[in-house]
Amino acid sequence: MEQASTNILVVDDELGPRESMRMILKPYYNVITVDNGENALNVVKERQIDIVTLDLKMPGLNGLEVLKEIRNFSPDTEIIIITGYGTLQTATEAMKYGVANYVTKPFDVSDILSAVEKSIEKRRFNTKLNHFFREVLSEEAIPNPKTINPSSLSPKRPEEKKECGQEHIHNDCSGSLPFSENLLDITEQKVKKIKELKNGFSHEVKVLEEKLIQAEKLATVGQLSAGFAHEVNNILCSIGGYAQFVQQKISGNHPEFSDIWEDIQIIISQSERANKLTQNLLGFSRMNKSEENFIDVSSLIDQVLSFLTYKLINLNIEIIREYEPNLPEVFADPNKLEQVFLNLIVNAFHAMPHGGKIKITAKLMSNRGEALLKIDLADTGCGIPEENLKKIFDPFFTTRERGVGTGLGLFICRRIIENYHGSLELTSKVGEGTTFTIKLPVAHDAFPSKRKENPFNN
Repeated sequence: MEQASTNILVVDDELGPRESMRMILKPYYNVITVDNGENALNVVKERQIDIVTLDLKMPGLNGLEVLKEIRNFSPDTEIIIITGYGTLQTATEAMKYGVANYVTKPFDVSDILSAVEKSIEKRRFNTKLNHFFREVLSEEAIPNPKTINPSSLSPKRPEEKKECGQEHIHNDCSGSLPFSENLLDITEQKVKKIKELKNGFSHEVKVLEEKLIQAEKLATVGQLSAGFAHEVNNILCSIGGYAQFVQQKISGNHPEFSDIWEDIQIIISQSERANKLTQNLLGFSRMNKSEENFIDVSSLIDQVLSFLTYKLINLNIEIIREYEPNLPEVFADPNKLEQVFLNLIVNAFHAMPHGGKIKITAKLMSNRGEALLKIDLADTGCGIPEENLKKIFDPFFTTRERGVGTGLGLFICRRIIENYHGSLELTSKVGEGTTFTIKLPVAHDAFPSKRKENPFNN
């Protein structure tokens, strides 16, 4: 852990959280505390501050206003939002300004220390990157035409040229390097070429960094969404419970209200449906230990589709299922396969913004004596241009607009399938649609009669 050379500013209007942060961080870092946004800005302007932990809801300047001001005059300072009033909107707004982390109150000591360590690592990386450009690719390392000795430019008399045996090169024959009239032009060309390479490399590093930041933002939003889903789930449980209580009262003691019994039943059924959706979201976002098992792939696909029911209806997308009966199982991690199918289906959504069809077929096939489960997922979307087909599985390649997607989805999907000795391929035609084909080896002795207990085996 980097010690007291790191300066951390704690900004919180509440004494308790502010002092808690000070006690947690003081053994390892230089800690300064302030109780409002105005004082925080004064400190950042007067001192070198490496990291700021910032509360959002404060009197006077709120956390987002302070964040924006700090970014104006100290863009390299890392910001960690620590608040008890976090919402998806405030989190998204904060991340637009490059917030390093987002911690909700009440916080754990480990959460705070982990967030600070990540911020320090990010600063260390940026420092090394800047040093690399300065030392390795700086223009100072390039021969400068201005440093050439002017005396070497003075022309020799014809007889001196002849003695040196050079007709086009001026040289004093003293053993120094010859100087050509074209040397300046050649050097300038080299300088220009190195600048172009430097700029190109800088651009690639910048693009890569932006992709990584975007991926980190999505991960943070995912964590926040899981927290919100948990809170919504608690509210739905209360709604459903009280609705059932009212329904029981009506059916037993107040028959005059029997006409609204069915209306209450609708409330109960819809709250149960919403509860199931939030449970699916929590299950998908939970970081589960990788555990391989025998999987009924058709049931797993249906599970993913049930999670996307609202989206399918909203986008007017029809799902066509064609599963062969009694398909054998595969042996894999169900969470990873779920990620693959979810990603492919969501990609199909993007290809059909105005509606369409997704046809999913699953059947048994044989390739050189090996039993394979073949799953085709075909959409009727816009298709993929031929020039993009060879790059579609490359990391960070995306055809979506800036800020939408990271370009990692299909790359990760293929890696997951190949890790189970399978394959993921695609065919596409512009204007007609795209078909992704997954082939997975059948698990040995994994036919339906020998299935193990598994959430995706019905």
